[in-house]
Amino acid sequence: MPYELSSQYILEPTGLDVIASDSEPIWFRAWKVQAINIGILVAALASLTAILLFMEPLTRRPRLYFWLRNAFMLFTLVWLGWLVGAQVTIINILTWIQAAFGTFNPDVILSDPLIIVLMTYVLATFFIWGRGIFCGWLCPFGSMQELLAKIAQACRLPQVQLSPTTHRYLWPVKYIILIGLVGLSFYSMTTASIASEVEPFKTAISLKFAREWPYVIYAMTLLSAGLVVERFFCRFFCPLGAAMAIGGKLRMLTPLKRRTECGSPCHLCEQKCPISAIEPTGKIKMSECFYCLDCQIVYHDEHACPPLVAAAKRKKHSMPEVTLGPSGLPIPATASPQ
Repeated sequence: MPYELSSQYILEPTGLDVIASDSEPIWFRAWKVQAINIGILVAALASLTAILLFMEPLTRRPRLYFWLRNAFMLFTLVWLGWLVGAQVTIINILTWIQAAFGTFNPDVILSDPLIIVLMTYVLATFFIWGRGIFCGWLCPFGSMQELLAKIAQACRLPQVQLSPTTHRYLWPVKYIILIGLVGLSFYSMTTASIASEVEPFKTAISLKFAREWPYVIYAMTLLSAGLVVERFFCRFFCPLGAAMAIGGKLRMLTPLKRRTECGSPCHLCEQKCPISAIEPTGKIKMSECFYCLDCQIVYHDEHACPPLVAAAKRKKHSMPEVTLGPSGLPIPATASPQ
């Protein structure tokens, strides 16, 4: 007699199997399905490129730049992170490293088109701007940290300024974590995936905090630390940031402007840098710079930058006095009033 299996006992395909086709590779179908999101991402990356190319006129208008940067970070957090799930993680890096040493499987490597587009752009920007473009503009969790820090500062929450010695001890930690994860991935990717939970990205971005409480507490602890020490996790413990910093060594240009007075005698940019990426000598530590461009705002501010203020005063005092005639017009220095 005819029999039909109850639907409750049927396992429906999930993930990439949903879009699998006998006539097309899985990764190709994934790109077709994500066509609209790819277009939005490409447009966003084009906008970011324009911001970076025109950073000088933008940083001369601090208020405009403030809203522009915060709007982009909000886009990164909400759309890129929460809505489409394009949070790059250290697992992506480890997977690509393993692919380089093993069999290349396009269905695994190319099946997430947004991550591929994003990382292709980031790799290209390594040569111009270094690591800061991803960490400062395109990381959803990093954007969350910075936006929360700005809210905390607006609420006048006291900020903790770490000493240079503390920085020297904490900065290498993320590289140690990265080395450990890379080594672990060659032993077992499963174990490396578990260890990669040092990144709170899955909890805060991918799952939007809908997870077991130990993971949520861990993520909230890091975010809380970031309220008083800006970008706390990014600066000291992020293995992905360490990988980006290594990639940033490919940078061939130095777009961020400095003056000979930077570091001696002026230390204003060093004090203004929210992540202490400017050394006492005035040199920007590009491996730690997130390209917030706060230093460039100071650089162009004629009322804040000490060298510009001093130059304006010298110019003012060196201007000759102008004598006005009866008609109110200036009289040449060689002439005398009638």
